[in-house]
This record gives sequence, structure tokens and C-alpha cells, in this order.
Amino acid sequence: MKKALREFCASINIEYVGIAGPGPYAELEEILRRRRDRGHYTEFENSDLALRCNPSLTLPDVRSVIVCLFPYYIGDRQGANLSKYTFSQDYHLVARHKLEQIGQFLQERIPGFHYVAHTDTGPLVDRYLAYLAGVGFYGINGHIITDKYGSYVFIGYLLNNYPFLPDKPQQRTCYQCGRCVAACPGQIILGDYSIDPRGCKSYLTQKKGELTATELAIFRKTPLIFGCDVCQDVCPHNRHVQHTIITEFTEDVVFQLKLEELTSLSNKEFTRRYGRHAFSWRGKKLLLRNLLYMEGI
Repeated sequence: MKKALREFCASINIEYVGIAGPGPYAELEEILRRRRDRGHYTEFENSDLALRCNPSLTLPDVRSVIVCLFPYYIGDRQGANLSKYTFSQDYHLVARHKLEQIGQFLQERIPGFHYVAHTDTGPLVDRYLAYLAGVGFYGINGHIITDKYGSYVFIGYLLNNYPFLPDKPQQRTCYQCGRCVAACPGQIILGDYSIDPRGCKSYLTQKKGELTATELAIFRKTPLIFGCDVCQDVCPHNRHVQHTIITEFTEDVVFQLKLEELTSLSNKEFTRRYGRHAFSWRGKKLLLRNLLYMEGI
């Protein structure tokens, strides 16, 4: 069945698929507890550590976790003021559709098979699952890295009730060259495979309310008004990466927003035009704020 799973995934352009065990993940809980004690968390993270480390609290009869990677790199775009991961259709929609295809494929072949699929918005720590499933290895910037696509990958997973044999983590890490540490606008990459997300520019571009003077200084170090690509741009693992083979990530590409256009759009028009892009999730108002910040207004 595991061979059939891999073959089906390949047929829908999923090249990286692995299996993580059903947990609970004691090592992860210790990592998260240590980060929480240091104050290294934001409002975007679930505060329930047990829920983040124990898959059975989401699917009581979970017996394995199918983990998939979805590469999204389509190259740089001159003049871009949006992060690369938001250029194309919202990855939540694209990856979720493919995960549901996998779930339906397995339901047709395994009696009583059921699952819960998540991409980024689920309770578990998707990068830790990817590490456990052996589909990538950690960089000191916290990203999961692959040989073919570098760190330009999204992660999705299916908690399920079939006992797929778990894969093994890769016994390797990034080059630890320190380039991401030196280049980070907020200087929040700590060098021990953890970050302090409170000063991450990507976080600041999505944080509601007014930014402090310190936060604004970080925000204005690069031209992006949503997200931040710096630690990935300087990473040698991303130097010669291939472009994605997932066609949905090559369509409806938007890499720049302009103040004049956004100002002229109603909220309804904004949603109609950009609602299928990941940068739209915080709404027009926040993006407009960011454009004004970048203009020094």
C-alpha cells in the first residue's frame, strides 16, 4: 500500500511523500516548551502544546501521518514586493485539493480508511512532521530543506487510521554557513535551529495594529510588503533549485501590489481580484497599511 501511495502521489506531481509515526512527540513538546519559556511565540501559534504534539487529540485512532511537500518556486520577479510563496494561487487551496485526492484514493483501496488533512492551518507542527517523515532536513533558519527545491516548499499532511510504516529522519542538517543569521532583517535567527518570531519581518507584515519604531525599522530593511524571503534568498541550498512542476503554482501570478490600485479597490473588489492568493488573508486594510509604511507615510 505504501508503494501504491507513492505512485499515486507521483501521478499528481507530488514528488516528496513520507510517513511520520502517530506520536505523541515528546521531543517536540520539550522544544516547544523551551521556546514558550523564552517568549519565542506569537498569536499565530496554538498555545495548547499537547494538541500540537499528540496527533490522537485530533484523530483519536490515528496510526500514521502521511506528509507531502509542495514546491512552489517559479523564479524571481523584478520589482516584486510580495513574498515568493504568495505569487500564485493560495497554497492552502492547491495543497488541500491534492491531499483530498490522496485521501479519496486510499479510501477506495483500504476498507474503513479515514483521515484528516491539513496544510499549515492544522494543530500539529508541519515542519517537525516533515523532518520525522524524512522528506527534508532542518536549516538553522527553521525551514525544511530539500535537495531539488531547497526550502521553497509547502508542507501538508494527512492524519489517518492506517498503519503505514514510518520513514526515518535524514541524518543531516544545512551547511550552517550563517548567511541567514547575518542577513535576517530582524536578527531573529538564533543559530540553534530556532528563531524568535516576534522580530521576524514576515510576521510583522501580517501583525495587525500599528508597528513600533523598532518594528518599522525592521520592516523597511527590504521592499516586501508581505512576507520575507531574505533567509531563503541567501541560503546556498537554494542557489540552483528547480522550478515547481505543480502547474497551479505557475498560474495567476501576482508579484507586486501598488498603492494607487489598492487605494481604489473596494473590499469586495479586492477579494474578487486577489482572494485566491495567500497574501489576501489579512485583508486589504493591512496591505494598504504596509504600502503606506513603505512609502514612509
